[in-house]
Amino acid sequence: MKFSLNWLNKYVDLSGLSPKQISDRLTFAGIEVEGSQPLAYGDRLVVGQILEVRNHPDSDHLHVLSVDLGTKYGLRQIVCGAPNVKKGLKVIVALENCHLANDVVITPSTIRGVESNGMCCSLSELGVEHKFLTEKQIAGIEELPDDAKVGNENVLSYLGLDDVILDLKLLANRPDCSAAMNLARELGGLFERKISLPSASLKADFDSSLKVESQTDKCPLFTLMEVKDIKVKSSPKWLKAVLMASGIRSINNVVDIGNYIMLLTGQPLHMYDLDKVKGESFVVRDDIEDENWVALDDNAYHVVAGDIAITVNNKTMCLGGVMGSKMAEVDASSKHIAVEAALFDGATIRHTSTRLNLVSDSSSRFAKGINPHQSEIVLALTARLLRELAGAKEISNVITYDQINHEKQVIGFSIQDINHRLGTSFSLENIKKALTNLSFKIREQKLNSYLVVEVPDFRIDISGVADLSEEIIRYYGYDNVVSTLPVFATTVGGYNSTQEAIQKLRHFLLSNGLNEALTYSLISEQETKEFSYLNKDTPFKLLHPMTPEHALFRTNTLSSLLKVAEYNVAHQMEDFALFEVSNAYGQKSAMTQLSVVLVGQDKIWGSIQKENYNYYHSKGLIEGIFLAFGIEPSRYRLQKLSTPANEFHPGRSAEIFLAKDSIAVLGELHPEWKKNHGFNKLAVVALTLNLDALLSLKTSPIKSKAIAKYPFVRRDLAFVIDQSIAVSEVEKCIKKAGRALVKNVEVFDIYQGEHVQAGMKSIALSVFYGDDKRTLTDGDVRVIEDEIKSALFHQFKAELRG
Repeated sequence: MKFSLNWLNKYVDLSGLSPKQISDRLTFAGIEVEGSQPLAYGDRLVVGQILEVRNHPDSDHLHVLSVDLGTKYGLRQIVCGAPNVKKGLKVIVALENCHLANDVVITPSTIRGVESNGMCCSLSELGVEHKFLTEKQIAGIEELPDDAKVGNENVLSYLGLDDVILDLKLLANRPDCSAAMNLARELGGLFERKISLPSASLKADFDSSLKVESQTDKCPLFTLMEVKDIKVKSSPKWLKAVLMASGIRSINNVVDIGNYIMLLTGQPLHMYDLDKVKGESFVVRDDIEDENWVALDDNAYHVVAGDIAITVNNKTMCLGGVMGSKMAEVDASSKHIAVEAALFDGATIRHTSTRLNLVSDSSSRFAKGINPHQSEIVLALTARLLRELAGAKEISNVITYDQINHEKQVIGFSIQDINHRLGTSFSLENIKKALTNLSFKIREQKLNSYLVVEVPDFRIDISGVADLSEEIIRYYGYDNVVSTLPVFATTVGGYNSTQEAIQKLRHFLLSNGLNEALTYSLISEQETKEFSYLNKDTPFKLLHPMTPEHALFRTNTLSSLLKVAEYNVAHQMEDFALFEVSNAYGQKSAMTQLSVVLVGQDKIWGSIQKENYNYYHSKGLIEGIFLAFGIEPSRYRLQKLSTPANEFHPGRSAEIFLAKDSIAVLGELHPEWKKNHGFNKLAVVALTLNLDALLSLKTSPIKSKAIAKYPFVRRDLAFVIDQSIAVSEVEKCIKKAGRALVKNVEVFDIYQGEHVQAGMKSIALSVFYGDDKRTLTDGDVRVIEDEIKSALFHQFKAELRG
């Protein structure tokens, strides 16, 4: 944000202060000045008049000029290549040893055999940016008006360029300082200097028939002022100079007045040509859809629901705070206009301007926040300038829609509160002085320890005692805070139990060859509907998302990790394994989830060969995780996934239950899903696990026992059972029937096909028997085995094969 010191000096006495002193004081008070520089350069300039123009004897484009520099410097010969030189022209001459922009120093020289003493200058050579100049000014030297006095050495002052520009880096907590009036107040308070701010009152010539209305809470304040018989023309030199110093190019007097008022007060204005609008009722809405709305820059934009639109007869005349419509443009022929001052929702303006790539000074001010209590004075100042500079004949009353609470904000506090928070010992008088100088008003004083202050309207960042504390310390300087080391109790650092468990899980997965990924928490609406097995809560939706792809908080993490896998496959990456441990949030719940995605092939242990990832890889991982956390297989059950939803393969997927709660889903992905997402024939296996449910389980300490002294006996059994019966149920039945003598059961074959009846399957198992106190005999094993066969027959109608 750029400010002219000359302009600020009109409102606050800055005499005797150097730009460096002003910059340092502002910076140490929390308003950073990134730099200061002259508006234009030239320390030895003088106004001259060309008396004679001769062609250079050795050039087809250079001229030899005789230039009168007045009584002090006399007549000088200067060689010049500008195309617009002519006899009688008054010009800017840089004398020898003159320092110009870009470190150029003028010295006497000989150009192609002709002596040249000085240089005729263009404004660009003085450092004026090209955007402020016409093509003619850029191509040639500056042509001064007839009133320029030959011999005048105060050239920059004559041109309105004798100025220093402060470049402020305003943070979000000080949007008020984007207004010159408020910056003048700040400087007046910090340097204890007199301030003299502009004031005006509106004297209406007639009552307007215009009507205003807002149908959205995104516009709680909307005001209009009608102006008749204006004359659009060029702005005066002083107004152009102020705008140039602020980095704004002059357009015409009416547009420039709007920009000037914005710079002065911080309130953006917009103007409508009422002869083009052809309507009297202005309605602010946020439900407009228009795919071909033409703006002032002659480009067409898509207006969507949520954008703030100012409409007349259901036609969008302006995107509030962003840009006006071409159909209501104020141009050189405009005579009858309406001036708008409004308050729009900052987040909406930021979203619209970013989406349409129409970020401007106006939209930035609305996005950061403006003073909602100044519309009357803003329009009064505007009316005064329109009368003075645009010859306005008639100005109406202000038509207002206002839902703002204009009650003054007051804050009460004790002196002890301030000093305790700051670690200082300021007196009551110190605090009163600081707040008064910074435009706060002392409303009430109780004894010598309690104050009630009124917050100025323009300080929209002040809300409590902490903010007042900051005001006081930045006024007196942060060096008033005593340097003391904080006192903290000595504690032992480290992870809590949940963090330790998650770190343990990460190490387990990394040691198994997986790579950790971190994905966005914000996803698209479509992604919230995919792989939503663990958390079916309603997701949070951002009010103003940056893009539709990042509009909602995810309730499940697997879809995000699959998107990363899809990206890698699209970039010729194959054979990889990813995992992510992240939080997922719904409107009523939050959950820590583990997601795993295995793509392509895995190297077979101890071999150079590879095999496709399959269901058993995910099953092995989940069983390994449970084992690592000391959770016995008896505490969970694995069953076929009941609702794969064309995402998981219906025959190669499963879910895991703790009691009645599903805590994990795993398996191969559906071929159709893989085809639609670019995986084609690559193997893709996924796993998602509710870590909160897993880590909430209480586990017993690991117990050790002596190695068995007596040998185990192994017996292999093969049964034919109904194909719908899970192998895990068979294992449970065997262990239950064999009681403590069955030490382990291992499945080594499952077969369906020839010699096995349709709808049935053959299961082959190895059963290990043992006794901790003696060696089992064949007779002992035979008795137990008979009981197991009987139990399998009664429970599953299992028939022994062979």
